[in-house]
Amino acid sequence: MRTLITILFLILGTSTFAQKANSLDLERCVADLNTALVNRDTFRLRILLRDDLHYYHSNGWQQSKYDVMEDLYNGKLTYKKISASNQAFHFISKELASVNMTAEIDAVLNSKPMHLSLNVLQMWSWKNNRWELFSRLSKREQKQE
Repeated sequence: MRTLITILFLILGTSTFAQKANSLDLERCVADLNTALVNRDTFRLRILLRDDLHYYHSNGWQQSKYDVMEDLYNGKLTYKKISASNQAFHFISKELASVNMTAEIDAVLNSKPMHLSLNVLQMWSWKNNRWELFSRLSKREQKQE
């Protein structure tokens, strides 16, 4: 009987330590990404961004993971404020999710301040027991007349 109880505890113990993808983790990662961009936190970005990242800006500019971190580090692009709203999370599978949102962004690009209202689509994958951004596409929000 003791052996059976020990085996049962071992099975239950290992299953509770195995992390599973969930929406709260993804919501936290989306918020962490915005914070890391504003704070120029390249350490956190290394964790949140996949190595094969495709980061598309609303002006058609494309960046890799290396480009995003390098441009933040050297000051080419500085995010002053990122406010996300109307976030919609869609889980395509256990390992793949999309996030749609509206974002108000205050930034400085090549010493020129700008304010952008964007529609943003992010694609996240569950890899190495964490969510990683592998694609981001934004376009300027269309003004209603």
